[in-house]
Amino acid sequence: MKILYYTWNETMAYDIEETLDIEGHDVVKVSYPISSYVADKGFNDYIVRILDKDNFDCIFTMNYIPALAKISFLRKIKYIAWISDSPNYTTYSEMIHSPYNYIFHFDKKEVENLRSTGAKNIFHMPLAVNTKRVTKQIETSKIQKNKYKADVSFLGSLYSDRDFFDKISGINDYQKGFVDAVIKAQLLFQGCDLIEEALPKSFIESVLKLVDFNMDSEIKLSDEKILLDLIRKKATSIERIELLNFIAKKYQVVLYTGSADNMLYHVENRGYLDYNTQMPVMFNSSKINLNITLRSIQSGISLRALDIMGAGGFLISNWQPELAECFEEGKEVVMYYDRNDLMSKIEYYLQNEDERMKIAENGQKKIIEQFDYSCAWKKIFGVVF
Repeated sequence: MKILYYTWNETMAYDIEETLDIEGHDVVKVSYPISSYVADKGFNDYIVRILDKDNFDCIFTMNYIPALAKISFLRKIKYIAWISDSPNYTTYSEMIHSPYNYIFHFDKKEVENLRSTGAKNIFHMPLAVNTKRVTKQIETSKIQKNKYKADVSFLGSLYSDRDFFDKISGINDYQKGFVDAVIKAQLLFQGCDLIEEALPKSFIESVLKLVDFNMDSEIKLSDEKILLDLIRKKATSIERIELLNFIAKKYQVVLYTGSADNMLYHVENRGYLDYNTQMPVMFNSSKINLNITLRSIQSGISLRALDIMGAGGFLISNWQPELAECFEEGKEVVMYYDRNDLMSKIEYYLQNEDERMKIAENGQKKIIEQFDYSCAWKKIFGVVF
């Protein structure tokens, strides 16, 4: 199959190209500095010139690009988009209704939301791991494993832009306090979203009078949705900082992030890790790898959780609907329900190495068997073709 793969330099670009090649597909990978995902004449002309040179069976991207959907519609060529980010606002484009779209989303809840708009060809597809690349990287980097050893490791963003809500011009102390109280309540629960239900419409409307998000007219997305996602991001930032500080009172906690924060105490920040070469070795070397899911992911399994298990790392994650559906608690993964539950499980598994290693082994086996890219491509192309 001949595939035109447009990459925006996403972290999994290498894995996408390599695994498609392993599966026997002819991949033409291209990149272009697009100025707008909705409409960009230079980008349009660039893609059209490439399509004119050969007969392609489909166009593929990670995440959805309406400008490509327009080209696929005019050329009557199938466009496959695999959504890896949440939120992903381009899926609210009018082009979502194109009959040439085949959109795969890792979050079942968002699949339901998109289908409710009347859009066709919206499918659920969890994200994947290039287990061949990961296994090879770990085997060839054994000498590096000692430098990544830690009791508890967390790799992820702390969202240093979390204060956007508090900095809205004209917002008052009551509005800030109300949102802080809702976030505090939200953080008591895993795997469900209370923020939208807890904030009255009248409150949302009063805040939206103070801000304009200036979305493109082709993106049929409400300002309310954007505001709620900003609050969810703030909630995630608070949650991650609070949990890391809480754990660090008793155990060694190592953080890998590009977004340093002065609200962390006794947490060792080792900075950014390369996705392909360093991250798998770190996951495999750490005794416990922590996953704290971004609160805008409603039900899906974050790529980070899959990456950890795919590298043979031991994972403790917040309870998440699809994680609980796909993996057996206490056998392939460990999930926590609140901070005290998390702390007791960290204590238990640090003291029980054999059990910890067995769970990591089982989790990796499940990833290889069911969440490797080879499995995903077969399912995707089985649907599309």
